Amino acid sequence: MIDAPTLFVVLVVTNLVLAASLWIGTGRTRRDGIRPWIAGLVLQAGSFAVFALRGDTPSAFNVVVANALLASAVACAAWALSSFRHMAIPPAAPLAYIGLMVVVTAGTVDTPTARMFFGSLVLACGMGGVAALAMKPLADVTGSTRGLLIGSYLVGALALLARAAGALADPQATAAHASIFLTMPLLAGYATVLGASVAFLLMQTERADFTAKLLASTDPLTGAYNRRTFLELMEKELSRARRFDTPLSLVMLDLDHFKRVNDTHGHLVGDRVLQRFADLVRAELRKEDVLFRYGGEEFCVLVPDVAGPGAVTLADRIRTSVERQPLLIDGREIPVTTSAGVAARIEEGPEDVDRLVNRADEALYIAKRRGRNRVASVALGTRVA
Repeated sequence: MIDAPTLFVVLVVTNLVLAASLWIGTGRTRRDGIRPWIAGLVLQAGSFAVFALRGDTPSAFNVVVANALLASAVACAAWALSSFRHMAIPPAAPLAYIGLMVVVTAGTVDTPTARMFFGSLVLACGMGGVAALAMKPLADVTGSTRGLLIGSYLVGALALLARAAGALADPQATAAHASIFLTMPLLAGYATVLGASVAFLLMQTERADFTAKLLASTDPLTGAYNRRTFLELMEKELSRARRFDTPLSLVMLDLDHFKRVNDTHGHLVGDRVLQRFADLVRAELRKEDVLFRYGGEEFCVLVPDVAGPGAVTLADRIRTSVERQPLLIDGREIPVTTSAGVAARIEEGPEDVDRLVNRADEALYIAKRRGRNRVASVALGTRVA
C-alpha cells in the first residue's frame, strides 16, 4: 500500500503541473472557464500540501484550512463548467458550500470519525453537483468527452461516499485501518484530477474546432450559411433528391432598394437591417429548410422535400412577414420589402445546381421587373405541392 504522504506529494505535483500546462497551453485565450479551472487546480494542490505537512497530530487550523481549500477547488470546478456552458450561478452558492465545509470540519475537529463522515459527504455532494452540470448535451462537445468528465467526478464522489459509509458503519474499523480509508480516496482523487482536467481541455479543443468550422461555413453578420456552403449543400441535396426521386425547391430573396437604406441611414444600420431580415426569414422556415446569404442583400432558402407550389407559398409568407413588420432600429422605423424568385427541381430531365440557381435568379429578376415586393416562379415541373 502506498503511504499517504507520498500520495499527497504526487497530488500536489500533478495539480501544479496540470495548472501550469493549462496556463501555458491556452495562452491569451483563457476563456470559457479556463481561469477558474486553473485556480481550482492550484487550490487543490494547496490543500494536499497542507494535508502533507500536518503530521500525525493535525491541528484544528490544518484540518479546517485543508478542507476549506478542497471545497474551494470543487466550487472553482463548478464555476468553470458553468462559465463554459455560459450559465450564471448565484455567487452565494459556492460561498455557502465553502462555508458549510468550514463549519463541518471546525465542529468535528476533535472527533476524527465524525469529521471523516461529514467532510467526505460534503465533498461527495459537491463533486456530484459538478458532474450534474456536465449532464446536459452541448452541440460543440462530444458525448464521450462529457462522459469522461462526468465519470471522473463520479469516481471521486463514490470513493468519498464509500469512505463516509465506512466511517459510519464501523468507527472502530475506520480507526484501525485509517491508512486505507485515507489512501483509497486519494487514489480516486488522483484519477479524478487527471480525468476531469483532460476532459475539460478536450472540451475546450472541441469547442474551438466547432467554432472554426462554423466561422468557415457561415456569414458572421447574419448567422446564415455562406455562399461556399450553399454550393456544397445544394450538390448534396440535389443528389439526394435525384436518388430518391423527391422534390427540391430553391427560394432566392432580395431586399428591395437596399442601397437606399445604406445611403439614407448608413452602413451600420444597413447591417442591422440585414440581421433583422435574416431573423424574420428564419421564423418562417421549417427545421429542414436552410438559409444562406448568397451575396450582399441577396439570400437563398433551400427547401428539401417540397415541390415548387409549396415553395411559392413559403416565399409569399416570408414576403408578407417582412412587409408587415417595419424594422425598428435605434428607435427608427425602417420599412423594408423583399422580392422572391422560386425554382424547383424538374424531374422530367437532367438537372444540376447551376440550372436550378439560374432559374431562381431568373424568377427573382421577373419579380423585381414587375414592381418588386412580389414572388415569381419559373419552370416548377409537374409535381403538385
